[in-house]
Amino acid sequence: MSAVTATGPRDAWALGIPSGGGPRCGADVEHWDGTSWRRVPVPRGLIAGRDASLTVPLPVAASSAADAWIFPNVLRSLPMSAYDYALRWNGARWRRSVFPARLSVLLAAVFGPADAWAFGGIDHADGTVRPYAVRYNGHSWRKATVPVAPLGMSARSAHDMWAVGPTPATAAKPLRRQVLLAAHWTGRRWRTITVPAIKAPKTTGSLSSGLVATVGPGDIWWAYQVTSVRPSLAGLLHWFRGRWHEIKLPAAVGGLDAMAQDGRGGVWLLAEAGTAFYNLIQYVYHYSHGRWTRQPVPSPRKYEDSLSGLAWIPGTTSVWAAGDADLNNGTGSAGVILRYRR
Repeated sequence: MSAVTATGPRDAWALGIPSGGGPRCGADVEHWDGTSWRRVPVPRGLIAGRDASLTVPLPVAASSAADAWIFPNVLRSLPMSAYDYALRWNGARWRRSVFPARLSVLLAAVFGPADAWAFGGIDHADGTVRPYAVRYNGHSWRKATVPVAPLGMSARSAHDMWAVGPTPATAAKPLRRQVLLAAHWTGRRWRTITVPAIKAPKTTGSLSSGLVATVGPGDIWWAYQVTSVRPSLAGLLHWFRGRWHEIKLPAAVGGLDAMAQDGRGGVWLLAEAGTAFYNLIQYVYHYSHGRWTRQPVPSPRKYEDSLSGLAWIPGTTSVWAAGDADLNNGTGSAGVILRYRR
């Protein structure tokens, strides 16, 4: 399992790749109805062309049990190109729609059958990626103008969505020359605030990740990680009461994987800890009232879990997590979904 999202205590979605994933492998989509997880089958062969193959990248997004989206990938060999299309579950069946450009989707938000967003980029022949965003109006996808190229995005409602990243004009530049902004969608327009400059070596290329957790219109968390730095350079910022607060991460943190708010003003952080890339161990960190705590990622007996997604369950102080469990002897693995309940 690679991603998870929740709209409430009785509605959550998780996305993964079936065992033996490969061309036309389909997708493993699971739905939580408040009692149990049930698979929502995705028909194979939904992509056109002999050269197409299907993989399932992030994300999964939903607004209800009858409104969920995934964004499979089409890889064509001649000429070599990759792009995504959209699949929407309407409660009875999957329907396919296409974007106005060959977009690769990285982030998405859904607020209803006639309001969905997808953020990503378009690959160019020279190796660069042009930021691109689209919005669904209930009938088709249209290009959307967004003041940032989002590295991370989080939304609580159609009137409260945050995206953080460089401006489109500076997205392809080295980190020290990028202009970083946090952009807030009010339901009618985008409003931006400046993000503090990241202190990184001049040789640093870019940010390898950016995680956003929205608590409210004036309360967001942003965690980032910088590439080409050893030991890894990561940070956590909190926009609260009209200004940025820098939160010092635990010294052992070496990599960031996922983040979600905790429903009580704090934040959960899925991160790796260690002194080198070959001995990193994944932990679940929790920050609340100025204090960090951590716990190992729980695993079934004889397995070791590796998680890649976190999602706060709206209206609660609980979160979902998704990932995979590998047998300690290296002979097999299985998808896992975990829940923290307070």
